Amino acid sequence: MRDAAASRSEFRSRRLGEPLARYLDEFDQAAPALAPLVAGLDAVLAGGPPGTELLAALWPSEAGRTAFRYLGAPPISKDDLETLAETGMGTAGLDAARADKLLGVIRQIVDPRRFPWIAEGRAPSPAERDAAVLATAALMASQRVQTLRRGDEKAAVEGAVRGMLVGMGWQPWTQRPARGVQTLLTDSPPPRTFATQINLGADNADVVVRLDDHRLLAIECKGSNSEINSRKRLNKEAAQNARAWNARFGSQVVAAVALQGVFKAGYLAEAQDTPMAVFWSHRLGDLRDFLETAR
Repeated sequence: MRDAAASRSEFRSRRLGEPLARYLDEFDQAAPALAPLVAGLDAVLAGGPPGTELLAALWPSEAGRTAFRYLGAPPISKDDLETLAETGMGTAGLDAARADKLLGVIRQIVDPRRFPWIAEGRAPSPAERDAAVLATAALMASQRVQTLRRGDEKAAVEGAVRGMLVGMGWQPWTQRPARGVQTLLTDSPPPRTFATQINLGADNADVVVRLDDHRLLAIECKGSNSEINSRKRLNKEAAQNARAWNARFGSQVVAAVALQGVFKAGYLAEAQDTPMAVFWSHRLGDLRDFLETAR
């Protein structure tokens, strides 16, 4: 499909033009938390002071808590660590009992390649400490950039839709009910208004627009950086919401998706089996035309 190819081309231009400074900034934020943690790692893993004191000093910062998770091979997610340790990773004071539960997991998964002195029961050399900080900071920075990239695509397309609506003179809905739109007759916004991140039935909608013909246009904004990822974003997430809205509200809600990034043509064809309009961020004129003719 031409639009899929055009969207992929624009994605490549954005990604190749991404500044190195973003990665370097994330690296520079990670390293300060890592240096003391790596230097005192044997004491931290042993439990008790002074290791728990060092951990408690790092804990209030997100970088410190992330550095702790990245001691593992591979780094462990926050959700997995909380599940395995049976305790939370919140910023509240890290008492000895909670620290011991978290350390119990990390002791079992600490990376023997980045931290060989732990497995060998000896003191690290300065070169080993420096290498461990470098490797772990690179891991943390790379993952953070990947996370930001995923959010960038979605945020960009949602921002483009919102900007187009404002440019057309449509107004944000300021009197939206806290529960969102549950009953179309009483909960819908006035014509030519829109709301972002609002519940429509049981599912969240990225953008909901009240059309001149009094129907609601519910737009999911999806960004993808790969063909595999595009199936999850389009054929599962967006299509699932579209089916739910169609089932609950019928023809009074027009389900749609606005796309940016890499989407496989075959998955786009599959998505058409769901009653769902498809708009592209590089062709938002199509969305504008739809809004102007829905009378």
